[in-house]
Amino acid sequence: MTTFVRYIVTITVVALLSMVGARVMAQEYPNPFMLEEREQNLVSTEWGAGLGGVYTGFSKVSVETVTLNSRLSLQGRLNMALTVGRYFAVESGLIFEKGGIDAEYRGKCYDITTTAFEMPLLLSLRLWDGGLRANAGVQFGLISNGGYFDSIDSYMFGTVTPTWNLATGVGVRVMPNVIVELKYTHALQDGVNQLGATNKGAGLDFTTRTHKVMLGVSLIL
Repeated sequence: MTTFVRYIVTITVVALLSMVGARVMAQEYPNPFMLEEREQNLVSTEWGAGLGGVYTGFSKVSVETVTLNSRLSLQGRLNMALTVGRYFAVESGLIFEKGGIDAEYRGKCYDITTTAFEMPLLLSLRLWDGGLRANAGVQFGLISNGGYFDSIDSYMFGTVTPTWNLATGVGVRVMPNVIVELKYTHALQDGVNQLGATNKGAGLDFTTRTHKVMLGVSLIL
């Protein structure tokens, strides 16, 4: 993760913690003479958690001798948003994703397990009192690892989700506190990968570029 991304992550985390502190203070020390104003706050916070399924596609594999087929991944999310007025919000959160890839190289099949931690930073447009939401922005790949095993050792496959990604999506409220979401993420960088390593030496180095489609449900807390 680059220094610039570390700065972005740090600033976002500090801002989110400040939001939590402000929300707690407002709840503990309400002003009884400003009830109407508090109900019509220009700025407020929103919290949620979600689950979803993710399909990862490979728009680029730099060598023809490698075949990659993604399995459905499972994703868990903690969602945080700073809403501004009725129509806009800044969304962030933490995403954990666990999945796998079926790979083939020189007639040998590899069962690759992938793990990723990601953090979105999105601008959101909200219509019909938040019933319809559209968002776009960047999604940072904080940690992305893939690995596979043979009968003796384990080996690293490399990065599946790079540091920089574009993200866009829509959400529809189907119940008062339930949002169904569809999200598309496109990598802006190549991942560096390897297959065919053995205890006698390194395998084939190549690069990939990915895109993801996520369909999930979030609960607004």
